[in-house]
Amino acid sequence: MLVWYRKGSLALGALVFVWIVTGFDMNGRSVWIKDPNLSPVNETQMFLYDTFPPEFLWGVGTSAFQVEGSQWKDGKGPSIWEYFIQSPLRAGSMTDDDSSDSYTFLEKDLSALDFLGVSSYQFSISWPRLFPTGVVTAVNEKGLHYYNRLLNSLLHRRIEPVVTLYHWDLPLTLQEEYGGWKNESLVDIFSDFAMFCFKAFGDRVKYWITVHNPYLVAWQGYGTGIHAPGERQEGAAVYTVGHNLIKDLNCLHQIKGKGETEAKAVG
Repeated sequence: MLVWYRKGSLALGALVFVWIVTGFDMNGRSVWIKDPNLSPVNETQMFLYDTFPPEFLWGVGTSAFQVEGSQWKDGKGPSIWEYFIQSPLRAGSMTDDDSSDSYTFLEKDLSALDFLGVSSYQFSISWPRLFPTGVVTAVNEKGLHYYNRLLNSLLHRRIEPVVTLYHWDLPLTLQEEYGGWKNESLVDIFSDFAMFCFKAFGDRVKYWITVHNPYLVAWQGYGTGIHAPGERQEGAAVYTVGHNLIKDLNCLHQIKGKGETEAKAVG
């Protein structure tokens, strides 16, 4: 009982002290009456409105598999995601028809960007739409035409394109014949694909993203198996995939200093 009383007295004393020092009247108004200019926020940490630089990029982003649709149209090859969502490995009930079919309705999506008033648009290039087997040989001309049309339309609207080279839609052939990103051979194959994109689109693209979230590619695709290709491997395989994906980030340095393209690697 004595202990409780002392603790209670100490708390009461502290309350009286605060009341006397700050003029505490149960709602804090007396503090502001005494010093109306007092601010609990450090002015150096305050958010400053109307201070974004003119070149600041306001934008939205998508990925090819999520929005393009037309997965079997105009010579596009299958990716690991088409196979994954049609197999017992898939998570949920998603199908490849759930996209907005931007490949067909591109003009409508461009009009939506106009309506939003964005200054940048991040999208990914579908590797199997350009090269159905993944290997850089003869390009799929209809796929190439689609991305040229998209880029030209964005620039016409003064919207800066931000292009992701790999947003998870690995050509299925590379998974079946090489084992996907577990195989170091994919580093060179991806480098060839990246170099083609730099040469084909680099005159209009300043900002490149190499691989979208490589951690999820490695861990969810080859560890837990909840993403394509749906493999559940031991830890060593996950680290091998991660290691190979990190090597891909270096491919942007091959175009460093070539003038036309300002490559920005984001990992």
